[in-house]
Order: sequence, then structure tokens, then C-alpha cells
Amino acid sequence: MKTNIMIFAASFLTVLLSACAGSGFDSGELGSKATANTNFYQHWVHSYEEQNGQKIPNIFRPKGSRAFPPSRFRMEFGFDLSGECNYKYLSPVDAHEMRDCVYTKIGNKVYLYDDDGVLLKHLSFTLQGPARKDEMRMAYGVQEPVSKDAKTDKNAKPQ
Repeated sequence: MKTNIMIFAASFLTVLLSACAGSGFDSGELGSKATANTNFYQHWVHSYEEQNGQKIPNIFRPKGSRAFPPSRFRMEFGFDLSGECNYKYLSPVDAHEMRDCVYTKIGNKVYLYDDDGVLLKHLSFTLQGPARKDEMRMAYGVQEPVSKDAKTDKNAKPQ
């Protein structure tokens, strides 16, 4: 019985997150015509050499767009319009592999979930601007939304 409930909950969460996948962070949010930015929906590879030692923003380039220098590990993400994704898993024994996930994109925040519907906090990230055809800039971590009460109550203290 418990297994059936978990399977149902994971399936429901996947469908719900898939419905939200195309939302947010398009050029309309930046003051121009409201057309969807589809550049995000592709396979991205971390190009950390371009960061010149800076931790943020993390710079990603489309897979196959260049020859990257050899590396023991290079993070990769793949996103599609249906809300499905995959990411390069950092294996402790150097047996790195691509793993499936689902995601939801709300504004400039991208939340990744494993197959059981568990949020992958260490992989979820905030876009530093709209993804371009040849570049995505991001920072790991997502901020929690501000509560409605905190916005309207001038006496509210930050938590």
C-alpha cells in the first residue's frame, strides 16, 4: 500500500512539474515583446575555464559547440520542453554518468527533482539572465520565495 502511494505521489509530482516546465524567464520579463525564450531547452556543458577563477556566474555552453579541454569532471545538464532533464552525476569512484530528472522553471529559478520527486537542492540553480543560443549563465542555489505577509507588513522582521 505504501509503495502504491509513493508511486502515485511521484507520478503526480512529475506531471505537475512537467506542466510548469515552460513557465517563466522569457524576454517579456525584461521589458520587450512577450515571446518565449527557447534557448534554455538544450544540452549544456560547464565551461569553467571561461570563468577565470570566479565562482559565479557559472558559464555553460551548448554540447558540441566547442572542444573542451580534458577534465576529470565537467558538469552537464540537458533540458527539454516537457519538463524532463538529465544531469551528469559526480560519482565518488569516477564512474560519472548521466542521470534522469524532472525540473520546473519558475522565473529565473530552476528546481531539479530526482525520479522520486525529491528536490536536488545542490543542483537547483538561478539563471543570471535569459539563456542565449550559445551561453547560459547561472549560480547554484535558489532563494525561497518571499511570503506575501513579509512584503506587505512593514514591521515584519526577516527570518
